[in-house]
Amino acid sequence: MQRSADGTEGVTPLDHTADVGFAVRAPSRTSLFDRAATAMRELIEGASEKPATDAPRQVRSVEVAADEAGALLVAWLRELLYLHQVERLAYRSAAFERAGETSLRADVTFAAAATRPVREIKGVTYHGLALDREADGWRARVIFDV
Repeated sequence: MQRSADGTEGVTPLDHTADVGFAVRAPSRTSLFDRAATAMRELIEGASEKPATDAPRQVRSVEVAADEAGALLVAWLRELLYLHQVERLAYRSAAFERAGETSLRADVTFAAAATRPVREIKGVTYHGLALDREADGWRARVIFDV
């Protein structure tokens, strides 16, 4: 009979990698947020999944706030993930009206989400989160729980 590390009978610990992520670079903060949202959509739907050119689109106003810039990126992606999961809306683009250090507001264009996503993302994490300004623009690292 197998036992877990603490001796519980009948329990076998499993190592499991339940994360996926990406690093992104962009010349501006708003383009970084746009690229991060597009990358998240591609993780969910697959990079080759493209909406039909005649697919209906809808625009929604999205507003998020946080205590600092990295947390703002997480809040942005969490809101888009929520809209994808609950309303089956897939991010396509955003026109940012305001994008400060701790809040943003954008008119976001969505299309219908893929009927067969290639991956389920359960959440956007703070694990390994990075958002930095560099001499030539911005860079970020985001990890998702899958």
